[in-house]
Formats: sequence, C-alpha cells, structure tokens
Amino acid sequence: MLVVGIAFVKGNMILAGVGIALLVVILIFIIVFVSKYGGENRGLIDQQIDQWIYGHEGAALMQKPESTKTKKWLDLVIGVLVFICILGSMFLSMQGYIASEYLQPVSVLYFVPFLVFQYFLQRPRIGPLILICPILYTIHAILIIAGVRIFFTGNFVMLNIFVPLLGYTFLAYVVAHIYSRYALKKLKGMAHLEGDAANGG
Repeated sequence: MLVVGIAFVKGNMILAGVGIALLVVILIFIIVFVSKYGGENRGLIDQQIDQWIYGHEGAALMQKPESTKTKKWLDLVIGVLVFICILGSMFLSMQGYIASEYLQPVSVLYFVPFLVFQYFLQRPRIGPLILICPILYTIHAILIIAGVRIFFTGNFVMLNIFVPLLGYTFLAYVVAHIYSRYALKKLKGMAHLEGDAANGG
C-alpha cells in the first residue's frame, strides 16, 4: 500500500498499477487464508504457533468457539470490507479529502470494530488482554486529534496506520504471553503446595 501511495503522489501510474495488482494478490491470499484457517479451523494457526513455542511444556485442550457456515462467511465478508476501507481511505487521502495526519484516526472507525469482532468471534481461544490493541489504537487516534504529532508525513503517510496497528498488536500479544507465563507459574506453585499437603508435607 505504501508503494501505491507513493506512486499516486508522484503520478507514476505504472508503479501504481503494479501496486494495485499486488494488493489484489494480497486480497486473494487473505481470502484463501481465511478459508483455510477460518470457520471450523479458526485458531488452528494459533495452536500451531503455541505448540512450537510451548510444546515442551505439555498440551492443553480448549473448547473451540462455536462455528457455523454463516459465521465463516461473515468473517470473510467483514475482512474484505475492512480491506476495501483501507484502500478507500488511502485513495481519499491521495486525493486530498483526508489529511495525512488523520488517516489513523479515520481508520479507527473500521479497524477497532473489526478487532473487537475478532475477539468475540475467537473466545475463549484468546483472552481479553488482546483488547489492549484496539484500546491503545483508539487512544493513539485521540492524541492525534488533540494535536500530538505522532504521525508520519511525506511518502510514509501509509505507515500512520500500519505502524501503530502492528505495534499495538505485538504489544498486546507480548502482554498476554507474559501474563500466561505468570499464571502458569502460579498454578504450578499451587499444585506443588497441594501435592505437599496431600503427602503430609
């Protein structure tokens, strides 16, 4: 998307066309990815990552979120709509209808509902700590509107959306990871104390 934005700014329509074609490929990839890892397989990729990171500690089974064909298609449709909103806001920014510094606040209108929707769709596979991301993303937008200069300018305006989005998502997963380690340690401690008590220790 950054490539497309720079191409439009500089009037390089060939590069813009290549960038748009790339975006179409990405959209197709998203559709295929959601088809494979959405619906009944929602959370499968998370399980594979968890197994890679925590496999040596054993395994735990968790009830899968209830999935229906309607939910699967709703997930796909909403994902595509968010993608269209990204392209639309980027195009409006290139045309001067949205000031570059307000790209991120505008994106809150579609990204935050999408992230909250994903949380409710994937419960109990993911915990409420993941909501740190949309909360911080919203606070980021409020600070920009309040006049705080936490945004990119020039050819890097598209980073105004993706840097905070990816950064806060990563932060949310790190916090969730640290909390899960802490909770596991506490559980192991309780199990150890109960074992000692049962043995008369």
